[in-house]
Parts: sequence; structure tokens; C-alpha cells
Amino acid sequence: MICRVLFLMLLIVVGAGGFSTPASVMSQDAAPGVTIHVVQRGENLYRIALQYGLTVDEIAQYNGIVDPTNIQVGQRLLIPLASSAAAALPTTHVVQPGETLRSIAELYGLTVDQLVALNAIANADTIYVGQVLNLVPGQPAMAPTIPVEAAPVVSPESQTLIYVVEPGDTLFKIATRFGLTVNDLASANEISDPTVVYAGQRLLIPGVEPPQITVDLPPNVTSFTLSPLILVEGETGEFRLTTAVPMTITGQFLGRDIRDATPDGGLTHVILVGVPVFTEAGSYPIQLTLTDSIISQQIVLDVSVQVLAGGYGNENITLLAGRDNLLDPSLDADEKAFIEGIMSGFMPTRYFNGPMGLPAAASITSPFGRKRSYNGGPRTFFHSGTDFAGAPGTPVMASAPGVIVFADTLNVRGKATIIDHGWGVYTGYWHQTEQFVSAGDVVTVGQVIGTIGATGRVTGPHLHWEVWVNGVPVNPMQWVKQSFS
Repeated sequence: MICRVLFLMLLIVVGAGGFSTPASVMSQDAAPGVTIHVVQRGENLYRIALQYGLTVDEIAQYNGIVDPTNIQVGQRLLIPLASSAAAALPTTHVVQPGETLRSIAELYGLTVDQLVALNAIANADTIYVGQVLNLVPGQPAMAPTIPVEAAPVVSPESQTLIYVVEPGDTLFKIATRFGLTVNDLASANEISDPTVVYAGQRLLIPGVEPPQITVDLPPNVTSFTLSPLILVEGETGEFRLTTAVPMTITGQFLGRDIRDATPDGGLTHVILVGVPVFTEAGSYPIQLTLTDSIISQQIVLDVSVQVLAGGYGNENITLLAGRDNLLDPSLDADEKAFIEGIMSGFMPTRYFNGPMGLPAAASITSPFGRKRSYNGGPRTFFHSGTDFAGAPGTPVMASAPGVIVFADTLNVRGKATIIDHGWGVYTGYWHQTEQFVSAGDVVTVGQVIGTIGATGRVTGPHLHWEVWVNGVPVNPMQWVKQSFS
């Protein structure tokens, strides 16, 4: 079998010509239960694994890939189908804001009585956001989970959060994420030795409540969802509402006016928000005002959103010789204000669709969010993007379709390009050597817009890539892994 797979892989590589092959194709040479995936521009092994319901390690081992971070456009991967087929049928449903037992039953072709019986529900009107409902007989009762990184669990008895310890977690790391102290967690969970926790351990998170969203939606509001249910410092969140009549929505989140995108003329409302770095962990109220566009009647929707700490860490940076002047606070502040002025716009046309592609075929050298010390100074800076190592001349690619709104040279950011993707979403590409686009150009995903360089405030050649949402810099890699709207 191993010989057959190796021969098949060799045959595929020899036969690979252009890149016009569909992303997933069936082959006469493929073993039963196996499909072939052709790597597309902007894809990585993580995204491909998600598409097929597999892990990165499973695909890497099946294809003999030694370095999972290094795959090439046009490369063909053998994908076993057994795991993805098994994952296609849901056995549970996580209750979303605005849902009722009746709407969930209709979604899966069940009756309310069946759902009540399957989940031992005493009162059909008391389901809550985040509750996990069994959809098939014979499933054990489950504690509801909240779909965020290292997801906490909502206890149905007390409506408090329970955190399941992940590999590599420490009590200090977990406490920091929830804005608590180690002693808070140790006391709440009767832990005698705070240095000892284990993967799979369930910890009660004191003082942290699950998100509270109006159960009875106001008149003419037919649905309301928040993704993810718990937001993270430095990341993006999405509010989505549907209304029975055209409406406009106003409100504020963390001191910034929200922007209401209405792709279908006012019945669907998408609000993208960025959670600024340095936002303290805690619960934040939001009041949305919905105005009927025809009769100017206003209704209010109250939401309480939980924000967790990002836990991004620190790093020390040493600049190239002769560039210390670029640390001048006034120079830095002026350029930052200029960039924020551009990145705070709102174009009602949406160009992006699905996850973003990576902006360079290069390894990541510095992730988003770290507090920075330059040349041994204080940590008064934070890293507002993701850095990709690359030799000068390495292509820089547009991570999503959009319109070029800036392509020029700045002091700190060097040769810089900014793309407006619509709905308040922008990407920035700093420190380039060459720029191949101009303001007003419309670009496509994967289009080469410049080359990696070492212009501006740098330690050496690299690409600094940023994503801004509603005037806030956010973690770009969330947009690579996750699709919004």
C-alpha cells in the first residue's frame, strides 16, 4: 500500500502542469475513499485540513510532508475521505442568540416535543445562548460549549463558565486570559498547588458570566447572531441581524461608532467590530438602536458581550543601524494618525469573500499583538500586524480583492500599500522595495502588488501585514483561518 501511495504521489507530481485544475478533483489513479486537492494561491495546510474535517498532521503524514508550513501552489495532496464524511452529519446544535426551540426543531426536521425529550428540557421557553442540544437519540447530555479558541463551557446549572485546560496551559496563562489572578482560580477550584494543572481539567471561572442577549427579540427583528459568542482582545467580531422591514442600525462598541452593512437593501445587517489591543477582560454592554426606514420608529436591542484577554506576550527589537530617529514619538504619532484616518473609512461595497490569503510565501517571524521594546527601551509599542520573513524582491500579494487607496512612501512604514476591501475592512503592506500598483487600482486576491524590502523602521528585510476593522488593527491570522460574512 505504501509503495502504491508513493508511486501515485510521484505520478501526480510528474503530471502537474498548470494551476487551472479545480481545488478538489477525483482521480482514476486515486485509491478508493481518497480525493486529490490541488493547492490554490493563498491556501495553507491548516485551511485545507479544515475544509475536509481533518487535522494538519493527518494530511502531512498521508502525503509524506516533513514541513507542514511549506506547501506550493499547484501541489496535489491526497485527501482521505472517511473522516470528512463522518463529520458531515451534526449530532448536536449550539443555541444561538434569537433562536427558539421551535426554530431549531424546524432547522433539523424535528418537532419541539422530540427536542424536549432528547434533552430532558423541563420548560421549552428556558433554553439559553450557548446551550448544546442533542439532535439524535442515545447521545449523553452535554454541557454547552462556546466556539472560541480554548473554548469555555457554560454550566447549565449555574450559568457560569467552565474552562477546559488545553495542552501547554498554565494557571497563570488561563487567569490572564480571563482578567483574573492565579489565586482567584486556585481558590475557586480548591487547587492546593497552583503549578499543577493537566490537559482536560475543568476549571470554574469565577466572576465571568456567559454573554447575555435579549431572548425575546424586538418587533420586526427576526434573528440575531454574534460570532464568536465570546470576543477576544485584538480580534474581530461579527453581529448579524435580520429584520422584517428595512431598518438602519446605530450604536457604539468600545467607544467607536458601529457601521451597519446591508447587503440586501436593509433586511440583513452585518456589523463587523474590532476589539482593540489593551481592552481589559470583562463584560461590555452594547445598545443597538434600530430605526424603521419607512415610519422612523425606533426600537432598542441590549447586548452584553464578554471579552477575553489575548495573551500576546513581549519581544525585544533591534533596528538596523542609522534608523533610531524613526523612534521619535511625534513622528510615530503623526504617521499612526495618518494611517488610522485612511483605515477608518467605510465603503458599502464588499470585495472580500471567504478567508483571506497569505500576503507572501514566507514564514512568520513575529505574530500580532506583542508588546515591543526597541533597542533596549521601554515596552511602549505593540506589534499591530504579522511579519513575514523574505529576501528582498520576494513577491507581495493582495490577500483579498479590493481597491488600492494608498501606495506611497512613509517614514516609519517605508514603501506602504493599503487596500480597501469594503465594509470597513482594510489591509496594509509595509516595508516594500517595489510597488506595482497605484491609488484607484482594483486588485484581485493573489495579485502581486509589490516586493518585500527593508524600507522604514525595520530590523531587516520582511513584510509587515496588517488588517484593520472599523478603524481598529486586529489579528490578521484570524482572517486567514476564519470567514466573515
